[in-house]
Amino acid sequence: MNGEDTIKRIHQWQKDRLLDTKPFNLRLEIGFIIEELLESTGSYTSETAKEKSQKITDIILEGIDETNINVDAVVDAFGDIIVYSVGAIAKTKHNPYIVMSEVLQEIESRTGEIVDGKFVKDLNAKTYKADFSLARITPPPTRESKNIR
Repeated sequence: MNGEDTIKRIHQWQKDRLLDTKPFNLRLEIGFIIEELLESTGSYTSETAKEKSQKITDIILEGIDETNINVDAVVDAFGDIIVYSVGAIAKTKHNPYIVMSEVLQEIESRTGEIVDGKFVKDLNAKTYKADFSLARITPPPTRESKNIR
């Protein structure tokens, strides 16, 4: 799977759930990203991360006119987030393409409903669980591991 195929699958998943028909809401989008970042720490559940992300989003958008958004600045920032995310995944010694393939398999297997513009998964449904061990990059052998002098 190449990068273009990955983006097409993500977009199709959103279209299948009618997420692409919702109007853009900067507050919600920032909140979703912060929620995921909080969950990445391992210290937050989905629910506690959502609550905390709303507070952080309020701080970020304090004094901002949300009705007059510079769309180019938003697109640039979200594009940069993708670039940083790919870099962060690679730094963990995981292949970003395989990681995204695993993530997509998991989200494509989910069922649920749209609540407040976000897809909320059915926690009782049986779904595929991403196996990130498939994406681990084995470092090349070092001189020491080959006993080369």
